[in-house]
Amino acid sequence: MPFPIVLNTTVQSHNGNFNREITIRNGLTILIGPNGSGKTHLLRAIKNALPQHVQGKKIRFISAGRMGMLEQSRSDYDGRRGSGILYENANFGSKGDVDRRHNIETLNGDFQTLSERADILVKVQERLKKLFKRDLIIEWDAGTLKVVFARLDKEGAPYSSGREASGLLHLVGLLAALYDDDVGALMLDEPEVSLHPQLQAFLLNEIASAAGHYSENGFKKIIVMATHSTEMLNILKCDDLLSLVFCHDLDTAPVQISPESGELQNKKVQALVARLGQEHKLSLFCRKPLLVEGPSDALICSFLSQKLGIHIEASGSQLLPVIGTGQMPVVSKFIKLLGKAPVVLADADAFADSLELTNYYLNGCIIADQKAAASGAASATALATSAYNDFCQLVNNKWEEIEDIATPHPYWVNKGEGEETKAKRRAVFCALFSHDESTLSDLNTDRSWITIRCRLEAVLGLLELAGCFILRKGAIESYYQSSDIFTSEGKPSAAVDEIEYLDGLEPSTLEGVLPEVTRCIKFASQGEKINEAESLRDVLLSIAAPAVAKLNAGSNTQEMKILCKTILREKSELFDLAVEGEQLSIALKSNILDVRGFPITIGKGEDVVSKIERILKPKA
Repeated sequence: MPFPIVLNTTVQSHNGNFNREITIRNGLTILIGPNGSGKTHLLRAIKNALPQHVQGKKIRFISAGRMGMLEQSRSDYDGRRGSGILYENANFGSKGDVDRRHNIETLNGDFQTLSERADILVKVQERLKKLFKRDLIIEWDAGTLKVVFARLDKEGAPYSSGREASGLLHLVGLLAALYDDDVGALMLDEPEVSLHPQLQAFLLNEIASAAGHYSENGFKKIIVMATHSTEMLNILKCDDLLSLVFCHDLDTAPVQISPESGELQNKKVQALVARLGQEHKLSLFCRKPLLVEGPSDALICSFLSQKLGIHIEASGSQLLPVIGTGQMPVVSKFIKLLGKAPVVLADADAFADSLELTNYYLNGCIIADQKAAASGAASATALATSAYNDFCQLVNNKWEEIEDIATPHPYWVNKGEGEETKAKRRAVFCALFSHDESTLSDLNTDRSWITIRCRLEAVLGLLELAGCFILRKGAIESYYQSSDIFTSEGKPSAAVDEIEYLDGLEPSTLEGVLPEVTRCIKFASQGEKINEAESLRDVLLSIAAPAVAKLNAGSNTQEMKILCKTILREKSELFDLAVEGEQLSIALKSNILDVRGFPITIGKGEDVVSKIERILKPKA
């Protein structure tokens, strides 16, 4: 068996070189990760490490920008073409390029192959004819390679490749590379470029057909591709995960799952992988997936992140609904196996039922252990275990004291047969966090319910440091202000109705209504809220201070405008300065910057820095 192939690669970057060991376990290896995670650098490093493993076969690298110079015949690339785009000039290089075609990283190399290999041309033409009702003609024109397309489903003259859809051009080139049996290893950077989802699925099938080892004859070859597309992933079983390489950053070693990983033998993990949908696959591309209990939670979180200006996806997170009771610990372990740091937003029962999820997140969390040690506990898990056991004992021993405020909760109302003990713990937990201290203090004289709530809150605070957020009041429905908190049927519809109501509230009010959700999405994003005022502030200060000095010296509006132009140059178009009596007025001229507080007026002798800081400071 030629596989596995262990490659010792060297990734070259602007910060030096990094040695990375990559294992090619089968014919197709897929690099995934966000933009800037080093996929292309690693792809090139793998290419450089492969020659000794292909025994004289060619190694082909096709770049993400593979249209290359062809774009000069397809667009107004320099702003001088107007409507006179030179479609008919489209070409794929000259005769002198033929011998170097496997080294050319653009489509030119693949169309050169079509000019040399009639058998590959036939394979490509057949697929174009049957699937896209197209044919193509390869021809040499005075030593220049031209490609002409013809529609088979409509009357019309053949036309230059410069007029063909970019998706089809990409597809033709990639198919030619896949079928080329002179190639022993093929590196594909973003093969999905310009292809719609269904075409990506077709291409993936062709890639899978070509993936293998050249010793298998036919046109099999080692294929390594970097992708951002879920359509380029076909994951049906745990073994399919072994082909994935998770990239996070250039200076961080990529992650590959070991075939010996015990988690892959877990039946729940196997079932999860078997039903991976679009949302689940999206989580494979991010660094910090946000796991929520279901579609309703996902809808609320998505709305709240937009309303509060917290861009979780752009910050490297992805909402992932986890369906099924007790699935959260399993899915968390599975996601962590992929080299990711899952964040969890779980219903109250995830804590009230057992410590499985709690222990998973607290075990080995240094910051949580340090915080627990400051309270005199041996560890965070020890603190959690002690508080949880005392909570369960208190529920068993003093249920009658808290029964009246616990039994109205949906956890108790909707309990199943034989679930009384579990329902008591759930309902009491939520009652503790749904009522104020005065209500709890009236339940008994020893303040035991208030004490246990404080201890539980301390544990939940440690959990949040580790990335696990528990909804104190129950499920997401327990927080509804407008929709029914007892919603069981049509939960997504109820969530949409709730969102319509929440959309009318101020952001600060929303944070009070959904505190755990707000903290969770902020933690998952770890991105600061976009505030254009911060970027504008330094520019504004650089002109405001000298302008006020001029104001004190008696300068007029015209002198202020000249000063602004002198200091800010091209950025002077941002502001309009004017002298109004004893004050300097600064107006913002842009219609696209979302910055409030303008026009700003500054009087003689005022502290420029503090005033501008105060005006541009974002509201809490």
